[in-house]
Amino acid sequence: MDKNIEFDNMFDSRSKALKMGLRLRELILSFFLEIDESIIGGTKIKLALYSRGGKNNLLCGIQQGKNDSCMLYVHHVLEISHERLNLIGKGKHSKQIKFNNLDEINEKDINWLFGLIDEKAPF
Repeated sequence: MDKNIEFDNMFDSRSKALKMGLRLRELILSFFLEIDESIIGGTKIKLALYSRGGKNNLLCGIQQGKNDSCMLYVHHVLEISHERLNLIGKGKHSKQIKFNNLDEINEKDINWLFGLIDEKAPF
């Protein structure tokens, strides 16, 4: 299956979450070099994962959240100090940022975060 169609099918069609997910995907693919995308999950819950140098070397992920939100999962960065980006979650290996509107996804902010991930990832 085409990766673009597979990615789109992770979201409710014509949802705000799809638009946010597409924007985050665009930023991920333009920032990270030699990154691999894989879509995992079943019929109800799907997640796009981005890795480098093997599927176990995760950098980040995207998933539709509740109430038409979009979740950006980040690995290798467990805390930040940023006025607009707020990491949530209790995971040992990843945290999330919840976006409720497309205008919350600021390219400069996201690229700053990706820079931290890139710096801290051991691969």
